Amino acid sequence: MSFTLIALATLVGAGTYVYAKSKNATNGTAAVAGVAGGAGTAVAATILGAMLPVLFVLGVIAVPAAGAYLYFNKDKRKALGPAPDDY
Repeated sequence: MSFTLIALATLVGAGTYVYAKSKNATNGTAAVAGVAGGAGTAVAATILGAMLPVLFVLGVIAVPAAGAYLYFNKDKRKALGPAPDDY
């Protein structure tokens, strides 16, 4: 694991611990919450890092495709009608 990932997980875990303590949680409960928050952050960041190349390629394909779809179908879009007066 990289230093950045460890630092991020540690900071989130510490923040979760401090937040739990501010809500009058016991030491054990706050520690468990901090560890769970840090571990969850590490897992989520690892998964996102692994998926980033795929997400980048999908974004490069999807954004122009969405723009082309909106451009070629602009005559089919209609504005909403007037709202009823008796709601």
